[in-house]
Amino acid sequence: MRTIQKCMYISMMLVLVAESTTCFAQDKQDWTKEKLFEAARTGNFERVKTALESGIDVNSKTDYGATALFYACDRGHEEIVKVLLDAGADPNAKDTFYNATPLTWAQSKGHFKIVGLLFSKGGKGADSMLMTAVAGVNIDLAKIVLDSGAVTPEGLKRAKKIVDAKKNEKLSALFEGLDIAADNEPDFVVTPETLKKYEGTYKQDRMTVFVELKDEKLMFSFGAGQKSQIEPVAKDEFMMTGANLKFEMDGEKVKQLVVEAGLRELKFKPVAASPETAKTENPEAATETEPETVEWQPSSEESRAADRSVSSKNWPSFRGIGARGIADGQNPPIEWNVEDNQNVLWKTPIEGLGLSCPVIWDNKLFITSAVSEGDDASLRIGLYGDVASVEEDNEYEFQLLCLSKTTGEILWKQTANKKKPAVKRHAKSSHANPTTATDGKYVVAFFGSEGLFCYDMEGNQLWKQELGFLDSGWFYDPGYQWGFGSSPIIFNDLVIVQCDIQKDSFIAAFDIGTGKEVWRTEREEIPSWSSPTVHQFDGLPMLITGGTKAARGYDARTGQLLWSLKEHSEIVVPTPFVAHNLIFLASGYSPIQPIYAVRPDARGDISLDGDNLTNEFIPWSAKRGGPYMPTPIVYGDYLYCCSNNGILACFEATTGAQVYRKRMRAPGGSLAFTASPIASDGHLYLTAEDGRVLVVKAGPEFALVSTNKAGESILATPAVSEGAIYLRTQDSVLAVGENSSQ
Repeated sequence: MRTIQKCMYISMMLVLVAESTTCFAQDKQDWTKEKLFEAARTGNFERVKTALESGIDVNSKTDYGATALFYACDRGHEEIVKVLLDAGADPNAKDTFYNATPLTWAQSKGHFKIVGLLFSKGGKGADSMLMTAVAGVNIDLAKIVLDSGAVTPEGLKRAKKIVDAKKNEKLSALFEGLDIAADNEPDFVVTPETLKKYEGTYKQDRMTVFVELKDEKLMFSFGAGQKSQIEPVAKDEFMMTGANLKFEMDGEKVKQLVVEAGLRELKFKPVAASPETAKTENPEAATETEPETVEWQPSSEESRAADRSVSSKNWPSFRGIGARGIADGQNPPIEWNVEDNQNVLWKTPIEGLGLSCPVIWDNKLFITSAVSEGDDASLRIGLYGDVASVEEDNEYEFQLLCLSKTTGEILWKQTANKKKPAVKRHAKSSHANPTTATDGKYVVAFFGSEGLFCYDMEGNQLWKQELGFLDSGWFYDPGYQWGFGSSPIIFNDLVIVQCDIQKDSFIAAFDIGTGKEVWRTEREEIPSWSSPTVHQFDGLPMLITGGTKAARGYDARTGQLLWSLKEHSEIVVPTPFVAHNLIFLASGYSPIQPIYAVRPDARGDISLDGDNLTNEFIPWSAKRGGPYMPTPIVYGDYLYCCSNNGILACFEATTGAQVYRKRMRAPGGSLAFTASPIASDGHLYLTAEDGRVLVVKAGPEFALVSTNKAGESILATPAVSEGAIYLRTQDSVLAVGENSSQ
């Protein structure tokens, strides 16, 4: 018996040792570079140490060249930065997308102690950082950089010249007692004549910059951005907050402009002698070459049929039929003012926050909203580049609402789900972004990770599908979540959803009657917010999708891939659509901002080779001009693209020839646009985030007809039906139309 017990004991011990060894091996195997990145982002000190001790390379990189040090510097995790630097993290590593370093992120977020740490461990760029600090009179940053001991004697000398010019006591005090070499260089005499030679438009493959002499001061801007004054430091050298500029000269002519910001160095070639010689008002497009074109004209019968197909009193999904945004024959108003109750038919307050667009069938209008008790559901509008998620810890009701189109009365409201959102949202986003879809029998609402739901027209839930964790966030840093945005579409008896997320992207079709999955196709994609489109081409229902890795065409019946097209921006938002028997694709997250026109007979990989702008299946394309957020529109013979900052570009739809490019202005400052343009009866309607809707005459000449106020923020694209425009504001849904009682 004892022998048996001893054998059993030994066997058990062997099993335990084996299990322990397996667990240990599994634990080591589990420590991937992704977990190191996550620990650095979230500030988990112990997990960072454990990951490094397990053998993970401290300089492991993401697909975009970022390391754990980038994330720790961005988040301000000082102790983790120290651990990573002590473990050999490279303070001068550059990513492959922004060409930024850990120093870039630390300085931009105001983590100045971390800036000092980076310099103390060999970080480069102290001279430039000091110039940035003194130019902006940033005392804290200037002190940190000086204390680091990384500034060169030449850097001290140049910074001191700026400090003397600033005559700021606190800045001057920082430089007292420093051993600064005497400046024996002759002073650079600044006159309008000496500055004139630097004026011009300068371009490199990714962007265009603009230098302009205004009121005897030299002003600099990236593209159409805000102008900043640049101050002379020495002959042919200038600086501004965040950057140093050096004009390399050939006699009295500029040969090259070098812009340095930290370790980022961009080189630009001159392409125009002065701002007045630029071809358009937008500096980014001032040197655009017209795209090469080949002849491609659909028959007039096809054009007429296409126009008829998109004009209906029903507006069944995002931007109406086929995402075209056209409602001819509906005769909506061109003037209204909600604040003065001019041409307002009705206005209905909506609880919560949702950015889904109005959808209409007969007399019913559908929207979604995310409602949380005691939550003000703040929305931050305007032109900014903040990537941070909104920090919330609330439970939400995910609601589908049905309103009367004629009165605004809420006919019914259903709560599809109630829970804490699985994914955070961006400050310019909501937890109810996707627009509903209807065919007059079914209504489909999609809330991303919170589920896909189908109702009948009376509000009875027919089925629901849980599609898992759908995280659409920043491609560069998955720690920043922005919310789900792609809208569902209905094709025959299928509901189709496009789910481009951080991992395991897919597109799938479900039976509209039962919710049963019919097909699913995996996609090698990073997050996007583009919605799919289906269009019938000679009996073939083609499902068209945007995406960063590729735009793609599928057979909508089976999910089989038909064609793919590479070269799109990292963040794809605009929705594909069809007009003039061409597929139009666009994306606009800098630096890649393409527009493509694709033939419906495209098959296989149709990507362009090298610098070519056309091929067998692409009659025209443009490398720049694609919008970031708003989907373009083809109305009549023209394609219109509206940028986020209100530049409206008009192209010939079948050739790509640019007709005009005009900045839309309004009193009170710059306009920001997220909603997509729509068109009706000879006019374009362009909705700005501050609630103003600009009505522009359609055609080859820009003409602003009216500017109309809604009085609230609007990020959702309007709908049009039977003489009225339906606007989804931050707090309401309202209808504007010719009001005979007024």
